[in-house]
Amino acid sequence: MARVKITTSYGGGVDVDLPRDLRELLASLAKQLTELINDPEAARDPGVVRLFPPASVDDPLEALGFEQLMGEALRAGKLEAAAVLRATAEATHLSGEETLAWMRSLNDIRLVIGSRLDIQEDSDVEAMFADPLLEQAAVVYVALSELVEMLARAADPS
Repeated sequence: MARVKITTSYGGGVDVDLPRDLRELLASLAKQLTELINDPEAARDPGVVRLFPPASVDDPLEALGFEQLMGEALRAGKLEAAAVLRATAEATHLSGEETLAWMRSLNDIRLVIGSRLDIQEDSDVEAMFADPLLEQAAVVYVALSELVEMLARAADPS
């Protein structure tokens, strides 16, 4: 990634130096994630399914109970994290809470893209760069993975 610098801030949180086009992309992806989560017709979308996996694959009643008990809270948390990412996409400093929201939202976006690319544990993501139909999504997937890692390191430098 070009000119990306995420460092621990001595006053707490992290300092973020990102190019403008990357900031615009992150805000746009957070908006798209919000739209996807809010779209009732997307419930069977592989990316949405990946964001909200069933609590139990063996016990449908347990899965339904968990969904009824926690489903809305999980959905609200994902929407809130995406809203924080959108609201702070231009920020050069993130508080600890904002940093966590960025990591959660970027990881959620990564999961959606990874599901659409059908990325498995043994997938060769680099090979997708050679496929013109997959290249852009694969580049974004890798970039988001790197951003999450950089944020995690800066948030906890130990």
